[in-house]
Amino acid sequence: MEVFYIDDQPVPFEKGEKILSAALRAGLEIPHFCYHPALSVVATCRMCLVDVTDLGNGRPAPKLMTSCSTDAMPNMRVSTKNDKVQEGRELVMEYLLVNHPLDCPICDQSGECTLQDHSYAHGTGHSEMEYNKRVYGWRDIGTFVQLERNRCIHCSRCDRFTREITGTDEFGMFNRGHELTLDTFSDRAMTNHFQGNMADICPVGAITEKEFRFKRRAWKLRKVPSVCTGCSTGCNITIEHDRNEVLRLKPRENQDVNQWWMCDEGRLTYQQMNEREQRLAKPMGRVKGKLLQVTWQQLYDAVADRLEALKPKGEQVVALVDTHSTLEEMFLLRRLLQEVFSSDQVFYRQQDWTQPESEYFIETLITTDKAPNQAGARLLGLKGSQEHDVISAMKSAKLLFVLGNPFIKEQPLLDLAGTTELTVHIAPQHSEWTDRADAIFPGQNHAEKEGSFLNKQEHWQRFWPALRPSRHVRPEWQILSELLHMGTATPVQQTPQFSQIFQQMTSIEHKLFGNLALEKLGEGGISLADLRQQSDALAQTA
Repeated sequence: MEVFYIDDQPVPFEKGEKILSAALRAGLEIPHFCYHPALSVVATCRMCLVDVTDLGNGRPAPKLMTSCSTDAMPNMRVSTKNDKVQEGRELVMEYLLVNHPLDCPICDQSGECTLQDHSYAHGTGHSEMEYNKRVYGWRDIGTFVQLERNRCIHCSRCDRFTREITGTDEFGMFNRGHELTLDTFSDRAMTNHFQGNMADICPVGAITEKEFRFKRRAWKLRKVPSVCTGCSTGCNITIEHDRNEVLRLKPRENQDVNQWWMCDEGRLTYQQMNEREQRLAKPMGRVKGKLLQVTWQQLYDAVADRLEALKPKGEQVVALVDTHSTLEEMFLLRRLLQEVFSSDQVFYRQQDWTQPESEYFIETLITTDKAPNQAGARLLGLKGSQEHDVISAMKSAKLLFVLGNPFIKEQPLLDLAGTTELTVHIAPQHSEWTDRADAIFPGQNHAEKEGSFLNKQEHWQRFWPALRPSRHVRPEWQILSELLHMGTATPVQQTPQFSQIFQQMTSIEHKLFGNLALEKLGEGGISLADLRQQSDALAQTA
């Protein structure tokens, strides 16, 4: 790769790459508003001005250049910090603030506002303009976002987003000069399913999410990397929470999965993470037909005594698994049935799903498969409901394990649950299975535990706990691990760690997962196809 120099620091670049793009890739900061790597270059904000002191041919540029639109050239020398550049930035900031209101105390963007940051770092703190500011009213522009036009700095990111990313052309720039504004066409509200992304890319508080308005200050939010559970795409997200409550979900860049985007439906899954009314709060056991709260040890002892009396084996043991369960939980449940009960009767609800074809990548983020880990169930060899007769298996079952809340709309299966000798339900939420269960182990939801999913493209991704769970609930992988040790009469020396469960899975299923270490999975995940190629390459060199 050839190099050019920014403030005497060598920066590699690809042919045709712009100065700003190369600088950001190298971790160097050049302030900007209108530039976004997914959008076309328009150079409207003029904030990214730099002084090209050598064009690569020994001659300087005659004036300050916009780094977002200027090609990097071999041996080019660029200054981003001299007096000429600083003066240019100050003039640009003064111009951008001519009509911008002092809304910071009441603006949702405050604390994560690019305009605030650049004004503090590059502004002068005063203005030569003395006339009244232009004033617009706020606009309800869509089902998910709202527009406050007084705050707009005309970077046109939103306009380009609907033209270039969604292809819906629902948003545009109107009028000229002092009266320039952005709005929807013909006063029609937007209907695309990706409106939240417009709030994400807006550098100021002009476009904000309705779901988050006036709920919390941005600087109070704690952020944890995670994976969206809304469908099998598995968009990389950040869970943003405060006081043990999830306030919003934001997309996290992953070029192999969702790039910079996510759908509005996925953003709304934060509501499930905050669900309290239907939570299973404590372990429960059925005593004389009534569910009563018990301690964890009492519940384990009661299940052990009942299993000792029943001695179920083979086809007498059936498990139903929710495809919202993690890979580790599915692995442990399958192992529990195989090693303790000599059964392979682990079923999941197999769904036919379609993937819309579109010339716009963002449309492919939405799929009809609303299970985040159906691919994981298939990979682990669990039995899909379309290929195997779950009802026939249930008719001969004495012992039923239900992980999560699968098949809750299948009334025949729910009715058969009442005919089993023992039904064990492991889940974070109350459902129809809870009313039919004899032993209820309260689990943790997606935002409270660690785990990993396999998305529709077999991209393996992990997530981390964000919320603090109740002390009376446990992660499902821990519950299943304890049931496994109880069934094999192996004493549990201490509470298992997630890393240990993960290592068990990858070592036992090394042909599937290549004996991968947990820390190597990383925040971006890894494609199983790439993992297999790496494993094959290592095997050939061994």
